[in-house]
Amino acid sequence: MIPATIEGCSGWFHPAAGHTIGRRGMVLVPALGFEELCSRRTLRILAERLAGAGIATLRFDFHGTADSLGSEKDPGRLTRWTGDIGRAIDWLRRHAAVDEVGLIGLRFGALVAADVAAVRGDVAMLALLAPPSSGKAHMREQAALARIIAVATDEETSGITVAGFHFTKDTVAAIKALDWPKAVSVAETLIVAPKDTAKAVRDCFPAAETVPFTGYERMICDPTASEAPFAVLDRIVAWARRNLPAAATPAVASPVAQPLAAEGFSEQALTFGPDRRLAGILCRPRMVFPPVRAGLAVILINGGGLPHTGWVRMTVTMARALAERGIASLRIDFSGIGDSRAECDEPTPFYYDPANRREIVAAVDRLQHCGFTAFAVSGICSGAHHAFHAALADHRISALVLVNLQCFIWGPRHKLLADAWMKTQPANIASQLREADEELSAAKRQLALWKQRLLSLARRLAKPAFLAFQRLAGRWAPGGAPIGGNTVAAGFRALSRRGAHIALVYSEGDPALDELSLYMGAEGREATQLAGIEKRVIAGADHAMRQHAARAELLALKQDFLGRIATAAMRETGQAKAGAGAATRPFPAAGQPGYGAAPIRFR
Repeated sequence: MIPATIEGCSGWFHPAAGHTIGRRGMVLVPALGFEELCSRRTLRILAERLAGAGIATLRFDFHGTADSLGSEKDPGRLTRWTGDIGRAIDWLRRHAAVDEVGLIGLRFGALVAADVAAVRGDVAMLALLAPPSSGKAHMREQAALARIIAVATDEETSGITVAGFHFTKDTVAAIKALDWPKAVSVAETLIVAPKDTAKAVRDCFPAAETVPFTGYERMICDPTASEAPFAVLDRIVAWARRNLPAAATPAVASPVAQPLAAEGFSEQALTFGPDRRLAGILCRPRMVFPPVRAGLAVILINGGGLPHTGWVRMTVTMARALAERGIASLRIDFSGIGDSRAECDEPTPFYYDPANRREIVAAVDRLQHCGFTAFAVSGICSGAHHAFHAALADHRISALVLVNLQCFIWGPRHKLLADAWMKTQPANIASQLREADEELSAAKRQLALWKQRLLSLARRLAKPAFLAFQRLAGRWAPGGAPIGGNTVAAGFRALSRRGAHIALVYSEGDPALDELSLYMGAEGREATQLAGIEKRVIAGADHAMRQHAARAELLALKQDFLGRIATAAMRETGQAKAGAGAATRPFPAAGQPGYGAAPIRFR
């Protein structure tokens, strides 16, 4: 997997591998907004499987989305996005030495991919994954999804906002006018669609092969609950390999991605860790700042299945804003999440895998190799969990921003709630969407409504039992140690003694506050009474900080906190120089000698 930049757009190139390397390439065209967030991991897995089958594959982010430059509110979005596909095709032809190029589009990506294929005439294959029946239908579906995943916001109300992702009024109008082209000269067309959704598309592509999109609802329901539909991906790869033209000599592609640069920052995608499986985006300041700021780097980690871009590009926005203050950052995906590969991908990753802590250490190693001398980690939810434990094990991590840390120690009381939510979320979203679908019959919509009501009732009845079990199980820390003598409290004390700086940040009323009180007393006072540890509660925020005002407050908090860390690093400059050549220590497990005990220094 090789970073790619395409005229302001970020991407990843997957060179052809395996025993048979063909002269065919594929461009994957993503969905938009919430749907892109849910499906990013699936498209990465598809790209890897295509590359392993001998097909060079390029993934990219539309301009103004994910890691690319620009904003979703920029004018002329549809024109720009259509052009992005053409530029991606040209890039793949130029760097992968392929004779044939195909397009595989998901949701909105399917609509615009077909449009590009009709205009260019040089697209050899076209796959449409879960295609909407038209642009107008797609915007109607997004409006229904916006009502289901409602997020209170103080931003403009014109257009459509889905889980914080905003489509401006002009963008909505442009997409509504988009329809399937009447004639597309593509030799091979594949339609992969959920049941009862592909008829309008099949009418436009009567010769296309059609296969069911089994598992679509589980893939698109939520980034964390999302399951990769492996069987469907294998069908797509088999289709893409048909009549694969063999290369006389294997093409060796070694494109060098230029940094994406704007006025205040410069970004470079990179890989690191075991087998260079892990992916991250290094964001550096472009302006001249005091050396201490240039020496500080922050590792940014999201929670659950969220890729490194975060809800509503929150992590991207924060990284670039920090760079404008002179602070570099590396936003990363853990193994098997987002753009990072796994040794063996599971339908849904295990988000509390202790191995993720080692991946934070690997990120520190990579930053140290880049010349940075002071290290902080900012994580949300499960990302905060791993940040806390990685800091206990690696003395180079000198500061933490822990946002809505709702699980200090993974165990049955957390697993029960997480499993129940992940299993019911696909049915929950699907039934609500069907109930809101105006194209379904009244009987089908009524059936969906009753399913939704029964599911909501089951959730309400089950929640008190789960919470009672949590309270009972939470009275004892692992190992039988009662609260007050638990490993979490010991960890906070160790970090404080080492001179670490910790900002505990919570959404108002978030369950993570109960977790803090469980281990550190009412309101977490046993933690905040320790030197270097502070706590902040953000009003009007949900767990993921999807509200615009909440994200702005969190950004301001991080800028202030990390600015103070930079000042502290300045005072430790002598120590940093003295320890610059020290080697990284082995990563000790919890309870082993050295876990949480090493002195902490800026280096």
